[in-house]
Amino acid sequence: MGPLDRFVRPSKPSSFEDRATLKTAHHSDSVTSPRVDMNKNYIETAESGSRIASQRHKEKKRNHSFAKSRFGATAVSLNGGQQGKSQRLPSYRHTLRLIDDWHSEFASVQRLLDHLMRRSRSSQSAANYCYGLAVFCLKCKANPDELIRLSREQIEALVQTHCDEINSTRSSRYANAILTYLKTFFSYNGFNRKDNLELRLESYHRRPRIRVDEYVPTLKEALLMADRSGSKRDRAIILTLITTGLRNSALRALRIGDVLTELESREKTLLIKVDPCWNERIAGACKGGMPYYTFAARVATEAIESMLQERRDVFGSFLPEEPLFISNYNQIAPAQRRCKPLTSSALRAVVHNTAKRADIPESDKVRVHSLRKVLDTLLRSPLADGTQMDHKDQEFLMGHTLEGSQEHYHDYFERTNVERMRKLHSKIVFDDTSSLQNLRLEVTRKIAKMVDLNVSDICAMKSLELGRPLTEEEEEQLLEQEIRIKNSERRLTREQKILDAEDLEEYLKLGWEFSAALPDGRIVISRERRPDQVK
Repeated sequence: MGPLDRFVRPSKPSSFEDRATLKTAHHSDSVTSPRVDMNKNYIETAESGSRIASQRHKEKKRNHSFAKSRFGATAVSLNGGQQGKSQRLPSYRHTLRLIDDWHSEFASVQRLLDHLMRRSRSSQSAANYCYGLAVFCLKCKANPDELIRLSREQIEALVQTHCDEINSTRSSRYANAILTYLKTFFSYNGFNRKDNLELRLESYHRRPRIRVDEYVPTLKEALLMADRSGSKRDRAIILTLITTGLRNSALRALRIGDVLTELESREKTLLIKVDPCWNERIAGACKGGMPYYTFAARVATEAIESMLQERRDVFGSFLPEEPLFISNYNQIAPAQRRCKPLTSSALRAVVHNTAKRADIPESDKVRVHSLRKVLDTLLRSPLADGTQMDHKDQEFLMGHTLEGSQEHYHDYFERTNVERMRKLHSKIVFDDTSSLQNLRLEVTRKIAKMVDLNVSDICAMKSLELGRPLTEEEEEQLLEQEIRIKNSERRLTREQKILDAEDLEEYLKLGWEFSAALPDGRIVISRERRPDQVK
């Protein structure tokens, strides 16, 4: 018998009659769950179930303490914090008796996990499904194996009521997600179309455009966040997020060994390969298990080098298997701290605090994903040489799946393509160009005044027409247009002549003005046309 044979579960029930047998018997490898009275407090039952599971683990001399922190042992609450202090309940891992990421002592939960394993192998998706199911179990005061023994009508009423409550307090998007999680769980436990027992549930209307409570900083604001970060680690984090577009979990899964070879070869645009094996480091690090790569720009590379030099000074050395961005929690020993990656909440705190220091008005709405959108904006902007990046290249660098069959015809993982993408990424403008914009505007204003244009009146009239103040870019474009019109009018009201240099003095006495000297020695002169000559 192999080491994983104890986790093997029988296939899902093929009919309602097969499910009925679960009322009296479970698989021999399953732990017989305590009978739960629907009218009793489920908290006591869940706690007793946890004690039973813990006892069985001790008997088998296996330590599963890592399971408490792999997904984050977040406790759930039935009152949602609306009735005073939240009541602390067992974590969703204990509620569903999860042994590890993909195995549960409940047969019904195991069928769900088997389906998710076949479908996506995403640990983060499994965590989301399990969390939603655990909250539902606590709400119904029943364990998963007992829920699938209820009638179709009872399940429909419980699920719909539960999701109605979520929709009334949270977003319709979240309510639809929970509805999908629960329908999937029951579907793979016999309540499906094949058995003519598919749950009849109503989803929730979602408005076509929902305002997301998020603020995406400008490039100037994002760079200011890095400058005011307060530490070399936080500066490297912000600049890496801006220039690579990595997601929260992917950034935390980065290890020194992932970039060490590039750093040692003195590359300024660092190649970062996001691999499905990263999901074993942190759940969801490689979204959908789809590999891709991106790059850290020169400014981020320099920040990473400075951070690693500081770590060498503090710890004496660093190892390739250590996280690139470590926790700064000072309540643990240094030897443990250097091996402890950032938590998701710690990374969110870094972004929030740096946004606050940068005096961003809506700093509380700046999220880790907001900095990913900064890169998305830059990819769609003109490059340093004035060209535009191809849409397929933009999508690949963001880690998106190329539509249709494009992915088969663009092998981005070839060495020549990797270097092409590196060169392309190096052309992205990560410098703050706002000061250059201000300089261009000042020069344009001076030229406008030199050709006798009233700058303030022109801008005031256009602002009144639009019903709002002009942006600097709009003002610059408006003045350039007025200058071109003024020059055209001047050309129509002036006449020019080309003559030899010796004749210049005679024409100057007649009121002509010197304009330019030609390479062959002749002179260009001009003067205002008489009113009868202007058409």
